[in-house]
Amino acid sequence: MSPVQPAFYPRATCLGIVAGILAITAPCAAQDVNQLMSQCAGKHGETDDEMITACTTLVALPQLDTRQRSLAYSYRASGYQLKNELDRALADANEAIKVDASSSRAFYRRGDIYKNLHQNELALQDFNEAIRLDPKVPVYFVDRSNSYVNLKQFDLAIRDLDEALRLDPKDDINAISNRCNVFTLKGEFDAALSDCQKGMQMHPGEAYPLSQLGFLYYKWGKLDDSIASYDAALAAPDLASYDPYDRAYPLYGRGLARLKKGDKAGGDADMAVAVAIAKDIAFEFE
Repeated sequence: MSPVQPAFYPRATCLGIVAGILAITAPCAAQDVNQLMSQCAGKHGETDDEMITACTTLVALPQLDTRQRSLAYSYRASGYQLKNELDRALADANEAIKVDASSSRAFYRRGDIYKNLHQNELALQDFNEAIRLDPKVPVYFVDRSNSYVNLKQFDLAIRDLDEALRLDPKDDINAISNRCNVFTLKGEFDAALSDCQKGMQMHPGEAYPLSQLGFLYYKWGKLDDSIASYDAALAAPDLASYDPYDRAYPLYGRGLARLKKGDKAGGDADMAVAVAIAKDIAFEFE
């Protein structure tokens, strides 16, 4: 599980876009390309569809250089990934790498999509390449740690999260909460609780560290605390900005806790809604 959202930038339009069908009839100026790239990246809260529309406009422009074109494909892959359209996301990530095989961002994006597809060995290969190309990006280590977790290589996952925290001591990407999750899976509950508490201190009121705390309490057998933590995660104002997996995670986890407490109706209802959001969410709890 990863809280990392793609980085996105401001919506703009380009003269020559015809009635929403994106037919370009005149070249865009450099300023228009920059504006479209900003919208394609979604930095100012564009919807997934707005991002995809801007990116589709960009990749049709003949004047983009190699780096710009690869970026546009990578960002459009992010948009499709957020919509859970993973086949289309993977096609764009492949194209981003084909256009620019030196782009660490392109390999990272494809690795993240492979991770969502549970193709963990392929994900690990792409994260390794992203880190080889640029070893100073904390999120690359966080996502590689997720692949190690899926492969049950917990010590390697912790090593990557330690490196992410070294690179980013402010922990903008919630590496500390991910490490809580890995310690939970190792059965080291006291160490996990320490990390979860640090995560909540560093990211107060955010859904992600609360979700990890809910999972810790569930695995620890503290079901009332687990349900309360998941309740808080589901009420967190930032939850709506997460990708489908991370939106579904606290619902499915609360469902499991409710079932274990004997609340079959409540548990089944939570899990059904979670699966409707992200059909493979059960994988995160196996």
